[in-house]
Amino acid sequence: MFKFRKQEASQAKRNLKAKQRRSFQWRKSWNWGFLLAPLLLGFVYLGQTDHVLPIRSIQLMGTFENLDQRDVESTLQGYIGQGFFSLDIHQLQQILKAKSWTDSVSVRRIWPDKLRVTIIEKKPIARWDDDHLLSDTARVFAAHSADFGHLPLVHADNHQPDWVLRQFQKLQAQFNRVDERVVTLQVDSRGALDVKLINDLEIKLGRDDIDHKIDRLVNIYQQQILPRREQIERIDLRYSNGFAVAWKKEALQGSDKASIWSNSNV
Repeated sequence: MFKFRKQEASQAKRNLKAKQRRSFQWRKSWNWGFLLAPLLLGFVYLGQTDHVLPIRSIQLMGTFENLDQRDVESTLQGYIGQGFFSLDIHQLQQILKAKSWTDSVSVRRIWPDKLRVTIIEKKPIARWDDDHLLSDTARVFAAHSADFGHLPLVHADNHQPDWVLRQFQKLQAQFNRVDERVVTLQVDSRGALDVKLINDLEIKLGRDDIDHKIDRLVNIYQQQILPRREQIERIDLRYSNGFAVAWKKEALQGSDKASIWSNSNV
């Protein structure tokens, strides 16, 4: 009987201690809550208030060759005076990215009252059409392409710009082997490629075995094509075992194809 009561007393003590621990933990949690609540409310207040810690200066960084720097500065001017915490950085980035020459934008807050805005321009690598350029990151963007007549013209029906850019870069690398420059690349809806080199030499490649066709042309270019280059209007490589040549009219006057193309092994 005594032993049973002793066990009951021991269990009661353990229950009391557990209850006290739970009570202490709850009081501890409430204490942390009382400490954190003012801080959270303070951050919310700062985030919604413009007159507390206003932006006083904006540092603009970047190289402006085609992007209108004054237009960008005018856009940023509207953000002077907005709150350091309340300013919507994402909105500002989207506004600056919407400018046609902008490639990327970074906006950073610098304590306590400054913004740092860094803009990277698109780098045009080719003309896409009369009203658009193609960047080195395969983005087609609005621009007055007539001002960039020194750039090659590349375009494709129903093909993505990144695919067209890869084709152009690959072709130019191949023609670099014979010191030629691609000035036009056209791709039709079926994927057939037409290339024009400097001085208007046209080359029809078709859509299959492009690398093999270019290799075949490059291997004979110095000996067979270059000496007659000014007389050739077009080279058609859409043949499995050779190619066809279209001569300029002036090259055929007073002569014939056999005398112009004297090497029968071509």
